[in-house]
Amino acid sequence: MVNAEHLALLQQGAVIWNAWREKHPEVQPDLRHASLRGRHLQGVNLVEADLREANLYEADLSQARLNRANLNSADLRKTNLKMADLSGANLTSADLRKANLSQANLTQANLTVAFLHQANLQEADLTQAKLQGTNLSAVKLKGAKLWQVNLKAANLTGVDLAEVDLMDAILPNDEIND
Repeated sequence: MVNAEHLALLQQGAVIWNAWREKHPEVQPDLRHASLRGRHLQGVNLVEADLREANLYEADLSQARLNRANLNSADLRKTNLKMADLSGANLTSADLRKANLSQANLTQANLTVAFLHQANLQEADLTQAKLQGTNLSAVKLKGAKLWQVNLKAANLTGVDLAEVDLMDAILPNDEIND
């Protein structure tokens, strides 16, 4: 379960939280099952934080540092993650419907069976991200970088890949609907 001290600090906002993180870099924040719905946490440092099954619905995590964070099964619907660093993050089974991930760094992120229906991934970097079984239906990918990504089992219904950088990507054999 969530560490009550960690949650109380984070609920005070990004400035207080980031100051605490700077003083305690050895601590891995435990925010499992935390309810942070609608919180304004722009630029927050959640590097390597445990956010499994956390409720971040409609939260503002723009420019947040979430690299190597565990967001397995987290509720990130309509969350603002614009320009966030999610490199190496575990987003397995995360619900990212209608999330804003534009210009986000998702290199080597694990998005296996994540639900990204209608998410905004414009200009996002998904180099070497794991997207097996991911629902990418109606996702905006204009200008996104999907280098060395396996899209074979991903749902790409309604996705326009015309302006996507797909260097060394593995695409499904089926025709993609525009």
